[in-house]
Amino acid sequence: MKKLFLTAVAFLMSIALFAQDNDTFLWKVSGNGLKKDSYVFGTIHMACAPDFKIEDKVKNAIKTTDRIALELNAANPETMKAMQAKMGPVPNFFEGLGPEKKQLIDSVLTSKNLSSEILDQFAPAVIVSLLSMQSFECQSPQDMKSMEMELLKLEGGEGKPVDELETADFQIDLINGLFKAEDLYTYLKEVDSMKGETKKLVSAYFNNKPAEMEELFAKTSSMSPEKEELMLNKRNQEWIKKMPAMMENNSTFFAVGAGHLLGKNGVIQLLKDKGYKLTPILN
Repeated sequence: MKKLFLTAVAFLMSIALFAQDNDTFLWKVSGNGLKKDSYVFGTIHMACAPDFKIEDKVKNAIKTTDRIALELNAANPETMKAMQAKMGPVPNFFEGLGPEKKQLIDSVLTSKNLSSEILDQFAPAVIVSLLSMQSFECQSPQDMKSMEMELLKLEGGEGKPVDELETADFQIDLINGLFKAEDLYTYLKEVDSMKGETKKLVSAYFNNKPAEMEELFAKTSSMSPEKEELMLNKRNQEWIKKMPAMMENNSTFFAVGAGHLLGKNGVIQLLKDKGYKLTPILN
């Protein structure tokens, strides 16, 4: 169940990783007829301010590009409007869940300063987001930083055109479909242990240690092949269909969840398979 919750967090901070030899989350894309280099950067979608940093190599890369591409652009009013429209409750979410399990869910949510009626008002994706944010244990909500929003504020990033690889409807429907009432019940039984896991994952990310992050996931139960296919592989394949055209005439800085970059079905390998040269940026 820990792996399933971390998969849900991966939807928000996308750090479900596979082993790699290079301790970096930033890659240069060149060759295959590109007129200018593009970059692919694996992000952690959120972190507390004391932990948060953006390395100089990322700042330098974003300065050289013409456009930025994100999974979603939270600074886009139309995207936010679409997200808000999808935040309503999922009908029959608790169907088939026993009353004792429902009672535990209500009790734990209340202990976490969330109303026990919140699932009657909001979609599971909203609840997962709130719970994952709590797992970071920031001193206050104002301490939470979004990597994507901070990238857009950088010198060289501010004011650049921003493209989106997905839609808000798609992302919320995906997490709502993956995260069922039984998953919520099982997670809430183990909720306190998630805080320690999150701290380790954040530390591994900001210290450029993908192998450590993979080890953390290896210690937890496995995500089903079906859910891994939907969460990672199918999305990667859809992005790869769009990225060549986006890079053809504009140098693009792609910032997506780090888990999407790696492994045999990751964006890095898929771009290589299309004939591009991928160079790890270590410094």
